[in-house]
Amino acid sequence: MSNISAQNVNKFDKRPEPKIYPNPLLLGQKLHIESDKAIVSVEVLDIIGKTIKFVDNQGYDSKEISFVLDQCKQGLYIVKISYQDKSFTINKLLVKSQ
Repeated sequence: MSNISAQNVNKFDKRPEPKIYPNPLLLGQKLHIESDKAIVSVEVLDIIGKTIKFVDNQGYDSKEISFVLDQCKQGLYIVKISYQDKSFTINKLLVKSQ
């Protein structure tokens, strides 16, 4: 039987999370996303996986993006951010009514 060392725990690649604000978001407010990597696209999905908003940012080599979620209701949403290096992050977003 081999021993598992606590030294290996710190070897995971811990990347900084993108800044998504405001969160919670009020209906009609603009959502802002900032990252340390170039953002290719942002997809907002409802809790069952249906795409509510897709923003294509290819060709802009931008590390920030802003948009209004105009077709959503109050609730919990998933924000998938895809990056130029083919990686992506998944984040939660709470949308509240005024």
